[in-house]
Amino acid sequence: MMLAFDLDRDDAPQQRGPAPADGPGCFGEAVDYRAQRILYAARGWIAEQDGITTDGRSLILLHAQRTPPERREALVRCFERVLLHAPRPELPALAASLRQAGLSVDEGLSVMGAPAGEVRAAVQGLGRFRSFPAGLRLFRVSPDDDATIRSLQELQAESGHAPLPGWTLRGGEGRSVTLALRDGRGALIGCTTLCVLTRPDAAEDGGPRALSQLGLLGAPPLWISDVGEAPSWTGMPICTCLREEYRGRGLGAPLQAAALREGHDRFGIRWFYALVRAGDEIAKRMNARCGLAPHRAEGFLVATAGPAERARRPAEPRRASG
Repeated sequence: MMLAFDLDRDDAPQQRGPAPADGPGCFGEAVDYRAQRILYAARGWIAEQDGITTDGRSLILLHAQRTPPERREALVRCFERVLLHAPRPELPALAASLRQAGLSVDEGLSVMGAPAGEVRAAVQGLGRFRSFPAGLRLFRVSPDDDATIRSLQELQAESGHAPLPGWTLRGGEGRSVTLALRDGRGALIGCTTLCVLTRPDAAEDGGPRALSQLGLLGAPPLWISDVGEAPSWTGMPICTCLREEYRGRGLGAPLQAAALREGHDRFGIRWFYALVRAGDEIAKRMNARCGLAPHRAEGFLVATAGPAERARRPAEPRRASG
């Protein structure tokens, strides 16, 4: 299986003002920049594939245990960073297969999730007794605001996250929403982004609605085996962070809650997921306050074509973004 995409092609939409870096707005260390660039070039191909999607910085392979090993290896070598989803009992064998192929594997992720109704109730309850202090205001990021997008990427990198590319922060072609938190002077102090992972789209030929879940083509998305339901719409908060001086004040949960509420209202998401690094208790508490609970049936691991990735979260707990 051979995959190749034109990384020199500049087919990004025209932007007013200077672009953050280039058409897709890639940002970060060399490994992050290249992975973002490949994903942007391949976005049309990704949308046509069965069980494949992206958050803009990683390829996401759903039900990876069903994918032939040679195809999994080819995807990792092409896209360089792949999140592989599978039932928890399948993950050890999946990791062993990838390592046998000479790939690096990170198994230090856990999944939290909940149906939208539970998340909505938790978010509303949180809002009743925890709001932003006076002077702090939340804004939806405009696709044309290049300066804010660059500032968001810098904040994400400073907070220990892999930065999101500009095209994801601009809306991901209708698949993501980003909110910025500013102080009374207008300075950026935090941000949060939610990405639609799977969704049904109307058939292009005007016929009956086809279950085209960002490439799943009728296959169920993340199967919720413990409740026996395969939801059509799923979303994932993919980056919530705050400037260091604002961490530890309880702002992370209401900030992420705002993105979850926006995702529910704008996209009609039925299930929410979050990936949390093992040992990141602050992130776990933040997601729990938003109604998400540890997922008993499914998991993710990260496969890379190069050396094992360094942990994205800073080691000291107080520096986490919650």
